[in-house]
Amino acid sequence: METSEKPLSAPESLRLIQEMIQAAKQDLSDHSFDLLLWGWLVLIAALGHYGLLHSGYDKPWLAWPVLMGLGSVAAFVNGARRVRRERVRTAQADFMVYLWGGFGVLMVMLIGVGAAYGWGKAYPLIIALYGLGTFATGGALRFRPLIWGGAACWILATVAFRVSFDAQLLLVAAAVLVAYIVPGHLLKSQYRRGRAV
Repeated sequence: METSEKPLSAPESLRLIQEMIQAAKQDLSDHSFDLLLWGWLVLIAALGHYGLLHSGYDKPWLAWPVLMGLGSVAAFVNGARRVRRERVRTAQADFMVYLWGGFGVLMVMLIGVGAAYGWGKAYPLIIALYGLGTFATGGALRFRPLIWGGAACWILATVAFRVSFDAQLLLVAAAVLVAYIVPGHLLKSQYRRGRAV
């Protein structure tokens, strides 16, 4: 049985390999943007909530909708740019879309849990969800700092079930620091140096 595809020439094969390597490098850059964006926004929101709570402000939770709204706009703009410049789709990129899409659905559900049953019950689960997202992403990228950060989130989530609400806010901040911000900066640095993960 004959196939209608003709074999690639040596230069065509080399060009295809170079495009795939460039797509993988771009994936690394894109993931560091998302990790850093959400990591810094959640860190600031959690610490802002904590600070406003202890200052006696009657609506300390306002830090969350303001910063998460800004983050959503920035993530949408970055996502639109990413789609426009995407030339090659990889299985890894598809996995990330489904992983973080599922993460978003579960996050909305946990926000509903927090609104209905109290944030003291939701925050430990949110921290655990941060762990799942970064642990799986670290495995897909073969990037150990994300794997370790995800595992650290699970430890922090376990602790969060046993502490007060205001201490949970500090644990949320610690979780994004170890699972998003530090690995995000390491990933960005590695991408800039041009090293493969």
